[in-house]
Amino acid sequence: MHEQNLTALALLLAAAVAFGLIMNRVRMPAAAGFILVGVGLGPSGLGLIQPDGAIETMAELGVLMLLFIIGMEIRLSAFARALPLALSITILTIVIITSSVTLFTVLVHGEMLGGAVIGAMLSISSSAVAFKMMEDADEKDTVAGRTALAILVAQDLAVVPLLLVTNALGTPLTLMALWNVGWRVILALALLAGGILALTRIKSFHVPGSEYLMKDADVGTLGVLGICFLCAALSGLLGLSPALGAFLGGLILGHSTLRRSALTMAQPVQSILLFVFFLSVGLLIDLAYLKQHAFIILAALVVVTGGKTFLNWLLMMLAGEKFLVALETSLFLSPVGEFSFVIAAAGLTVGALSPEGHKLAIAVIAMSLLSTPVWFAFARVFHRHALGRLRILGLDLAEFQLWRPEPTMAAPATGYVPARGRPAPNPRGPGE
Repeated sequence: MHEQNLTALALLLAAAVAFGLIMNRVRMPAAAGFILVGVGLGPSGLGLIQPDGAIETMAELGVLMLLFIIGMEIRLSAFARALPLALSITILTIVIITSSVTLFTVLVHGEMLGGAVIGAMLSISSSAVAFKMMEDADEKDTVAGRTALAILVAQDLAVVPLLLVTNALGTPLTLMALWNVGWRVILALALLAGGILALTRIKSFHVPGSEYLMKDADVGTLGVLGICFLCAALSGLLGLSPALGAFLGGLILGHSTLRRSALTMAQPVQSILLFVFFLSVGLLIDLAYLKQHAFIILAALVVVTGGKTFLNWLLMMLAGEKFLVALETSLFLSPVGEFSFVIAAAGLTVGALSPEGHKLAIAVIAMSLLSTPVWFAFARVFHRHALGRLRILGLDLAEFQLWRPEPTMAAPATGYVPARGRPAPNPRGPGE
């Protein structure tokens, strides 16, 4: 039995690698191939492999590593210039989508907590899929690409308080429960604000013992991973999310002399763990449920994709961006994010999200990741053939602005300096 399980797991991994390469070949995110393989070989497909605790644990470690690397890749001195716009768009998106979904579920099903969890999930966009779309469209260095990257980073930061609130939804709403959530959110925000404030004044610092770590690649990789998981553990012991600790650890390490070497060493491990993460998502999808509720899932997918695109476009227009920049930015932000799966799992664990609601949420998020690149390609074709020549009463719609903002907001710099192999709006961050 053990050999059969090992053979099935090896087959799953080999098929996932093959499908990931095929997806890259056709300019689709490799994550889509991993999800499809998980569906096809999982319990609702051929049934060759079943999800278990080990796979789920590795998937969660992948999320920690992703936040850790995002923290390392941020250059706060440059990111601070785009922070007001990114934070305001992020906060408004979360508030509008969460409140709208909650109101809808209350009116239709009389359920509030499940709607709040689903709304929080849908408000987060996918960094992995957005990066791939920007790279394929050669938009990573444009105003739209830089703006979208800034908002994606802000949304990744927002995942931490969203997880804290979600984990608290399973307890009765009392003053003690509100206090337990409140002090954790305040402490998390204080740590984030304090860390950002301190690091914006520090260009780079020397890590003690870094010479020893860099002598051997194996020792260095273990050291970098140790920093990530130590920071995550300390955050968990404080009653906060381990994801917050992983992000802060990456943020600190990213402003040290170890930044480049640490990114090189951590990137392969993160890729493997995220590979397992998307596979585990595929294993969770129930094909029978998809068939039975195909119309509902399709309708939800259209509303989510179209609604997020329109909402982000409207908010960007209100911020003073040009019509075309706002449209392209909103298209990059349309896919539902990989962190949404984590929020869904937290909601299911605490009982705020029902098993039926969890199945629906997983199906919609997975289909969003699979369909968004197609939606993006269609929108770009439309723009190419129609929008660029469209004139209304002599007005160039592509250049239309509701109002003209200050010059510094027109082309924000994200300060996001991705590791090798990922799109880089600013290949050389400040101070490097």
